[in-house]
Amino acid sequence: MMLRNILAAVVGYIAIVAVLFALSSLLWLMLGASGSFQPGTWEVASGWILGSIGIGFVGAYIGGRVCARVAHDAKGVLILIGLLLVLSVVSVLIPVEAATGPRPDDVGMLEATMSANQPTWLNWLNPVIGVVGVWLGSRKLRA
Repeated sequence: MMLRNILAAVVGYIAIVAVLFALSSLLWLMLGASGSFQPGTWEVASGWILGSIGIGFVGAYIGGRVCARVAHDAKGVLILIGLLLVLSVVSVLIPVEAATGPRPDDVGMLEATMSANQPTWLNWLNPVIGVVGVWLGSRKLRA
């Protein structure tokens, strides 16, 4: 039973990552570099921030549904929430080398991902979005 819950949390996390990658790629295609960043800088624009908040919630919601469907009981969802919290907080606390200098106009998605400077408050909001999304996504299936 516990092994199934752990497997459900891992599968739910994989679902989150897959959805985040797909929707973030789509958002990048829609906004491009000019809509994703402040002019000439690596600071993300408000359109990217709003889009990433929505994408984060959708990814977490779907991951929560997947986890709840695979899990033996509600503990699978709690494991996924714990996993999200630990990984999110660790990623916020580990300093990342910030990109410096002006941003070129023709930046690719991979370079943008590696160089983007998000506001600190958004980095701390992401774990909250993840927990709420997973919890709401799993809610009906846990009942």
